This record gives sequence, C-alpha cells and structure tokens, in this order.
Amino acid sequence: QRSLVGSEMCIRDRLIRGNIMTNSKINSKRINIFIIMIVIAFIISSYIFTPYSKNYSVEVQNPNRKMIALTFDDGPSDYTQTLLDGLNQKGAKATFFVLGKKAVKNASVLKNIVADGHLLGNHTYTHIDMLKTNKGTIKEQIYSTNKVIKEITGTDVKFYRPPYGHYFGNTLNAIDDMIAVKWTNDSIDWKHQDEDYVYNYIVNKAHDGEILLLHDTKQTTVKAALRAIDTLQSQGYSFVRVDELLCRNGDKLAPGIAYRGCKMNKKPTWF
Repeated sequence: QRSLVGSEMCIRDRLIRGNIMTNSKINSKRINIFIIMIVIAFIISSYIFTPYSKNYSVEVQNPNRKMIALTFDDGPSDYTQTLLDGLNQKGAKATFFVLGKKAVKNASVLKNIVADGHLLGNHTYTHIDMLKTNKGTIKEQIYSTNKVIKEITGTDVKFYRPPYGHYFGNTLNAIDDMIAVKWTNDSIDWKHQDEDYVYNYIVNKAHDGEILLLHDTKQTTVKAALRAIDTLQSQGYSFVRVDELLCRNGDKLAPGIAYRGCKMNKKPTWF
C-alpha cells in the first residue's frame, strides 16, 4: 500500500512539473508573440502616422559601384578642416551632421564643407535627447540650427540625425519637412579613441550601401578615417554623400522616416 501511495505521489509530482514546464513554454511563446506584435505595430504606425510623401531625390552618377557614406557627427571641431583637406585630396565625399552651437563658432569651416561638395546635415543645436524632449523644443532645436546654417552658407538643410539615434515615430513626424538618417554601423569612436582600433573597425565592417557613424571631434577618428579611405578605395569603394547613397537606385526619400543604408539595386533600408 505504501508503494502504491508513493507511486501515485511520484506520478502527481511529474504531472505538476510537466504542467509548470508547459505553462512556462506557453508564457515564453506569449512574450515572444507580444514583442513581435509591438515591432509590427511600430512599423505599421510609421506608415499610418508618417507624412509619407516621397518628394526628395538627387541624380547619382555611376550608381552601380560599391558605395559607402561616411557621416561625421557633433562638429565642426578643431579637426574638421584637416579632415576636409584629406577628403579633398582623396576625392572622397562625406556628410557632416553639425551642432548649431558649434556651427556658429566655426563659420569658415562650415562654408568649406559646402564649398568642397559635402552634405551638411542637422544634429540639433545642443545635442538633445529627442526621447526626453517635447515636440516644441525639438522643432526649436532643429530649425534654429537650420537658420544658422542658412545664414552662414546659404544652404537649405534637408537631412538631420537624431542625437544618440533616439526617436519615436511621432518625434520624427514633428520635423515633417526633413529626412532623418541613422546608420548601418557605429564605430563608437568617441569611446575608443584609438586610431588603429577605428581604422580596423572601418575597414573590417565595410560593405556596399553602408552608412558609417563617426565623429570629427576626435583626432584619432580623423586620422583613422583618412587611412581607411585609402585602403577601401584600393578595394574599389567610392565614398559618397548620404543623399547620393540613398537615391542611388532612383528612389525618392520621405520625411518622417529614419534611413539606415542602401545597397546596389535594393530599396533604402529604414526603421
């Protein structure tokens, strides 16, 4: 009888453990489904609540070549002119997402960026976090920087990069006449201020259609980028502006979307 009772208890314990494991698996699946639904809802809301009017394009010469867009944030700085000189010598183009407060102090460098054929972008006036800022302040930060750039260079700014890469769909929509740009790869060069590290990162991560995040505020980055350009040009890469990369396949761009890259014969990637 004791043996029978013991067997019943063992069976009951196994059933309980089995139920617990089953419930755990069900809960795990539910969590995964919930996460997937959130991602899908985010994508759908981007379409529904975005002023999805594709109205910006540029003509790109020889689009069927390996392209990389180098982007430099947080400048202009004391090292930006050295970078411009190097880019000019190598026949490479880049995009500069500048801060309004630094643009005011570096007017001559700002003019040289435009004169050398590079693309000027907006990185807000003081590097705000858009996730922690209301729409009114976001607009003020963006449009005050646009005004500074326009007064110094005569250029109308069409592209901007949210600082830290932080944004919601509604924060992008607050700037409904400009195009947001994120990146494919982030060198984290502000942390790894080592020329060889940044050089190896650029070269090892290089691929067609890439938008690479760098900072012209770091001397190590400027030196590494110029070295990497030589290496990658020898491998057949061309260095172009962000607008050229994104429009290479004849696509038009829309405000309210954050673009991340564009490979040959593919649509621009965004999220």
